[in-house]
Amino acid sequence: MSDIKYNDLEEGVVREFTRCMGTDDIDGIMKLFTDDSEWIIMATGETFQGKEQIRELASRSVAARNHTSERGIHPFIVFTNTDETRLCWEYIHTAIVTEDWPASKDRPTPGSEFKLSIVLVCEIQNNKIMKIREYFDMQTIVEPGVQHHLYS
Repeated sequence: MSDIKYNDLEEGVVREFTRCMGTDDIDGIMKLFTDDSEWIIMATGETFQGKEQIRELASRSVAARNHTSERGIHPFIVFTNTDETRLCWEYIHTAIVTEDWPASKDRPTPGSEFKLSIVLVCEIQNNKIMKIREYFDMQTIVEPGVQHHLYS
């Protein structure tokens, strides 16, 4: 987190969002959302609406993986537009899958490590997050090490 450069406009919600994501501070991050906020996971089409569903998503996500000293959430691109109504937050997430990973046919093996590039595109209003669209390659989780081709 110390390598990220913030401009003067990014003192509030962006810094706190970065702190909370990096420390798994669910209570802290929940303070940053509007009551009618929405989090969409684009890879799966899942939509979580309102603070209660977003808290459930965050709690399940934290329970589904373990971080160690070198693992965790490491943002490397953080920027906003000039009026700070849009945020792009790109990071690498490295963790160990736990038994609490949601059961599905695509569930990775508990105890396995994943390394996933993720981009969050956020809409902000009055220093509160209204909407997050989360982008990542689902195949990185369900078929680690397998290369997929679309155009070649």
